[in-house]
Amino acid sequence: MKKRYVIILAMFIFFVVGCSNVEEGTATLNSTEPSLTYPWMEGDSPVTAHRIGVIRAGVNNADHTISPSGVYYMCATESDDKTGDMVTYLLYSDYGSDTVIKLCGRADCNHENVDCNSYFENGCNICYYNGYLYATSSYGSDCECILYRIDTDGNNRVELFDFSQFAVEKNLDFAVCDMIDTGICYVTLYHWIEMEYEDGSKGLQAEAVETYLYKVDGSMAAPVLMESECGPLYHCGEVFLALKSGTQNGGFNGYDFSYWDYDPETDSITYLTDHPGIAGFYGKEYGYYFRDGAVIRLNYETRDEERIIETDLSGSYYAKCFPDCIVIASKESGANADKRLYIYNWGYELVDIVSLSFLPEGLSAHRALIIETAERLILTSDSFSNIPKYYIEKSEIGSGDVKVHSFNLPDFQ
Repeated sequence: MKKRYVIILAMFIFFVVGCSNVEEGTATLNSTEPSLTYPWMEGDSPVTAHRIGVIRAGVNNADHTISPSGVYYMCATESDDKTGDMVTYLLYSDYGSDTVIKLCGRADCNHENVDCNSYFENGCNICYYNGYLYATSSYGSDCECILYRIDTDGNNRVELFDFSQFAVEKNLDFAVCDMIDTGICYVTLYHWIEMEYEDGSKGLQAEAVETYLYKVDGSMAAPVLMESECGPLYHCGEVFLALKSGTQNGGFNGYDFSYWDYDPETDSITYLTDHPGIAGFYGKEYGYYFRDGAVIRLNYETRDEERIIETDLSGSYYAKCFPDCIVIASKESGANADKRLYIYNWGYELVDIVSLSFLPEGLSAHRALIIETAERLILTSDSFSNIPKYYIEKSEIGSGDVKVHSFNLPDFQ
């Protein structure tokens, strides 16, 4: 099956109708219950199979991952003056630590240039799986897309597969890694098409042609074409979510998209629901999202929308669903934007409100919340880099004395 959709449309879909990212951690974190329990935890959470890693609403390629010991972050810090390519560092923090370090196991390294193990040119995805880290570089000046395996201390970076060369062999122009998840790398191949615009000008535009999957365990000699008719993939709890153009029940609120549960083992999809046009969390039976001052639960079978949390909030907000809580945060930025996180338990009770006084004017509260672990909500004040700068201890939620703590960060040069 060849999938042809223009990259601009794909990016529009990512930001408008996607769900939050999910990364699998390990057997200890990938359980049916959160790793920790708190006095404020009530109700039955639908988020059971995975920790949810919130990066951006609707963006599927993940720049962080969790492991048995801590969190890894692939963070853009600057552009290279010579090439214009993005400079990224692979960072790490232990669970419970207030320090973020550059991931480099070399004692003789000053961690300041390309010789450092933590340095990536145009680093893109990062994923922990079965004792190793897997990462891709992408979007470089030469449209490079290479998959690497790395030891968890940053040593022994090994090139596993060059997807750029694979694209050339398929007579296409370049490759983009959509996501690494649960030991599988998903890659879309593109070609350039010449476009003529209304003003008479011409230019090149990237068009997606085919999407492939590649198992990182070395069991595949080459990537395998995805035959299922689905578009971008996301991971929402126990569901590997596929977004597909077209509807099954005549459309929902005017949107011509539907959600499907994707099975990577059989390359097949199972219909879940027509897309209601709101980014949120979508499981096997229900979807959760914020609209018109309330958190809505969508029943896929009946198509009923139940208002499970009523708020006094007006404007554009996002409901982020985690195994132990729901966090409502504003999608608006600017001087008058709401810079608070509203934290609810799964009994739909308001537990705490946390002010993010550090937020710059151009960053919304929902984009400040970039990562969630069993113990913390991790925050940034920089929408460009996503460097983890602050965190909230979940053990403080509901105590009446929640603090926004600061990470100790390495130098970036």
